[in-house]
Amino acid sequence: MSLNKWINEIMIAFNNLGGKGTLEEIYNEVSKTKNIDLTSYTDWKSQIRKNLYLHSSDCDIFKGKQGGEEDLFYSVSGKGSGVWGIRNSITAQSIYPFKEGKEYKRSEIHDSLGGNRQRGISSSRENPMIFIFSGREGKAYGYEDGWQDESIYFYTGEGQVGNQEFKEGNKALRDHKENGKDVYLFEKNHNLGLYSFKGQLSLIDYHFGIGLDKKGESRRVIIFEFIKIDRVNIEIDNLESVIETNDIQELRDIATESSSLNSYRIQEKIHIVRRRSAAIKKYALVRANGICEACNTEAPFYTIKGKPYLEVHHLYRLSDGGMDHPENVAAVCPNCHKRVHFSHDRIEYNNALIKIINIKERNFMQ
Repeated sequence: MSLNKWINEIMIAFNNLGGKGTLEEIYNEVSKTKNIDLTSYTDWKSQIRKNLYLHSSDCDIFKGKQGGEEDLFYSVSGKGSGVWGIRNSITAQSIYPFKEGKEYKRSEIHDSLGGNRQRGISSSRENPMIFIFSGREGKAYGYEDGWQDESIYFYTGEGQVGNQEFKEGNKALRDHKENGKDVYLFEKNHNLGLYSFKGQLSLIDYHFGIGLDKKGESRRVIIFEFIKIDRVNIEIDNLESVIETNDIQELRDIATESSSLNSYRIQEKIHIVRRRSAAIKKYALVRANGICEACNTEAPFYTIKGKPYLEVHHLYRLSDGGMDHPENVAAVCPNCHKRVHFSHDRIEYNNALIKIINIKERNFMQ
């Protein structure tokens, strides 16, 4: 579904409001973004109301199919209550999750999920996502992006003149895990002007190289070293093969050890990243001790290895892949995991889970 500018603004407002709000609260959020020149409308608030009503099966003027892709909003306390909510998360109603190998228009990506369509590194304000775009024309500015093997991707930082520095997009990429942002790689299809999705990435490390800027002068460039998420992820039942200890303090130490990897070769870096990722997952499972950290009920079944089955959820990111931090993950039952990603109250449920984990972590640190 292609989102018009008003729908996009309403969704941003709901995201800022935690998934629901009154009309006045929605008006206030839309006025803050300054993405639309509201002074050019005699009654811009009527545009908000109209688009809410046209995209809610709770309203008489709705023309779509109930529960379909046009049915975006709902009346929280019943028709006429004045409080509105988004039926699903912004991402669930947009083009995300991306399908590897599928081609997308940049306008389609940014209209749905945010980000600057003019930049190679595009960080969304509205969602915890960073999009990176690669194309052959980058070689004119010293950019040599590409796969080193089936799992490692090198991406040159932004900045066409002079030495590249860790600011704006470069800083966002360097700190994406600490800031809870997922990274998505797109490569340009030069025949069609579309971008093919190549996968979700997680930063391993970075190094510096020498390249020419747009003036033909030599300068320092930043080269980010990424690994595909599916090469980092370790199935719950296979954690023991990567990391043996069940001591929660040891797991925490492994998960939070220094991120400086400059002295290691790529394969050694991959080993360290996988070990940390495994330690974070195992930490959450040991902390939960077979009890869902969301609903406080026992795991629904045991695995073939005799372990209580829970899934690891990332509290501050859209996906559940890659590295994070022990304080930013929760071990939950499959039902709660689905709820926290797809239910109409997913934002409230996730916020409640964040509070639970914060309390457990404070008790752990005492």
